[in-house]
Amino acid sequence: MQLLLDFPELNVRSRPVLNLRAYDLIVICSSAGKDSMALLAYVAQLIREQGYRGRVVVLHNDLGVTRSGEPVEWWGVQAAAREHAERYGFEFVVRRRPGGGLWDQLIGQRRRWMANHARWCTSDQKEGPAMTWVTEAVAEFWELLGVPADRPVEVLYCLGLRGEESAGRAAQPIVQVNERRSSGNRRITRWLPIRDWTIWDVWEQIREAGLRPHAGYSWGLARLSCSLCVLASLQDLMLAAALRPALAADYRWAELELGEPFTERLSMGEILAGLEAARAEAAGGTAAAADATVVLYELVRERLASTPIALGEGKTKAGKPRRPWTEQQLAGRATARTSEILAAGRRAVSLAAQVDTSVRMLGPLDEQAAAVLAGAAR
Repeated sequence: MQLLLDFPELNVRSRPVLNLRAYDLIVICSSAGKDSMALLAYVAQLIREQGYRGRVVVLHNDLGVTRSGEPVEWWGVQAAAREHAERYGFEFVVRRRPGGGLWDQLIGQRRRWMANHARWCTSDQKEGPAMTWVTEAVAEFWELLGVPADRPVEVLYCLGLRGEESAGRAAQPIVQVNERRSSGNRRITRWLPIRDWTIWDVWEQIREAGLRPHAGYSWGLARLSCSLCVLASLQDLMLAAALRPALAADYRWAELELGEPFTERLSMGEILAGLEAARAEAAGGTAAAADATVVLYELVRERLASTPIALGEGKTKAGKPRRPWTEQQLAGRATARTSEILAAGRRAVSLAAQVDTSVRMLGPLDEQAAAVLAGAAR
């Protein structure tokens, strides 16, 4: 069967268009974030236009709670993902890792933070449970037919990854058979239909579809992933910690328990110290703000001093041996980073004082609202 179709009459943002009728099962992964919403709306459009009659499932991964019972993800994301799926009448499935959520795995098993080069949070907490569900769904497929498997079940596994997010994502193929996850009774095709979309494309697709976004985007967040994601921006991390102090306290405890900073570029101690200094400033406590800023500077300096580049380890891009930083260089970099964290802390404290986090969903977007959200994410 032909896998790619032209459909020149379709007003769609991705080319070429995949022939969905070549697949027995379509799995749309959803975190309830903007890219997941755009992905869902786009695939739903193609399902409608192509008259697809197979099984369609929106799959959401529950990442569990921390030691104090705080959810790792933002409040209400599961309910949001469910609402989005029900908007199209699609089946909604929630999966959890049998061996425990992200916190359990972090503290009890991995004992190391996630990182850009070690994204076990994705492989273990999301892809692993999702593939277990696919295995179950394939077995159900043949059981319902009442015949033995005489060919692999064709599974289309849809992900809302975009190239604007990182160079690594931009380099991934839009369509590719996942040979590692495929087997004799199933062939899993990994599809990234919005890989080349801009942030403007994403919010416009959401607006056109009439989907309601999570309110987190109106609070000042650029991304809606784990509340404290190691890959998030400084601004998002500071705001998340300001909005969720109990969760931030749990992560600070984990940082001390593991004996390593939250990320190579930022510790949870720095985040909390930056917020303390910003709150003191906002309250007019000059002395308290100065004391908190000194604490922040010392934390930043201590972390920077232990980095390989500061120690002179490795080589430069030109292939020459690195030289250790001088005390003056270390102080200068620590001062600059302290200023960056303080600026993000001031923003976070200001925004946190204005938002109502009990409101978890926005209404459908008009053109102006979509443009504002797109602009804020850049």
